[in-house]
Amino acid sequence: MENKSIIIVDAYGVFNFGQGISIPVLKEFQKWIAEGKRVYILSNTTATNANAEKSYAKKGVIKGVDYTDLLTSGQFASEDIQAGKLPIKGNRYYVFGTANFKSTNPIPSLFEGSSYQCVDSLEEADFIYCGIPQLTDENGEKYDSVELSDFAPMVKELAASGKTLVCANPDKRANEGGRFVVRQGSIAELYEELGGKVVYYGKPDPRIFEALIARYCPEVPKDKIVMIGDTCTTDILGAHRAGIEAILTIEGGVTEYLLRKNHMWFADFLETLPEMARPDEVWTRVSEEPLF
Repeated sequence: MENKSIIIVDAYGVFNFGQGISIPVLKEFQKWIAEGKRVYILSNTTATNANAEKSYAKKGVIKGVDYTDLLTSGQFASEDIQAGKLPIKGNRYYVFGTANFKSTNPIPSLFEGSSYQCVDSLEEADFIYCGIPQLTDENGEKYDSVELSDFAPMVKELAASGKTLVCANPDKRANEGGRFVVRQGSIAELYEELGGKVVYYGKPDPRIFEALIARYCPEVPKDKIVMIGDTCTTDILGAHRAGIEAILTIEGGVTEYLLRKNHMWFADFLETLPEMARPDEVWTRVSEEPLF
């Protein structure tokens, strides 16, 4: 790390976990910043930069103290949406899943105030927006699921429409209360497997890495930049596609979940990945101290 001046970090699985924020990891970030390095959060969340910054602050993660700045996939998508520049014909969209996390607003926050129109039926829509995949119980309450198969019939129906799906959070799983539940990336992957077309915003698309560099550190050569993340297929793959070195951290993150779920040794797990998704280094965790 001595030769790196820019450290890009994922949120979930690096410093933010199902049971809360890891203070030892934040102390490591603070140490890097004190050494003159810059720490940028690059997160696959549909929250915009401003909303993510507020959310982190409420959890005690402070911009200018614990990290230098951030960029979210939601911000990246929002800028195209607000400019009317989604690479899709038409302006009417249908929402699959829940439009907003912990909100009953039927309009996804990324689309509010834009020229795009939310419609009530798939037939009316020009494209589909992938909201948060959730199910509804007998009392009308939304809840998460760890089983992708729970959503398969709905996704099959969507894919049969031939309409493009917009995914602003390519993460396949998220740790909610200690359960790694299905998230938008899993839906989008299944959609593609069923023959559908997906427009992604976020890791592993190298454009979001390039956007972060262009905004915050355009003068820094890529060999001085490193990505730290917990997921090979988003963090590691995306960094390598952008020409950036990548470190995988395991404890408490998606990779640990996959190893346990599939009863695999790490070396065997690496063999299942394409070369570009294999990390340059592997850490147990960012901090030497326990996460909690």
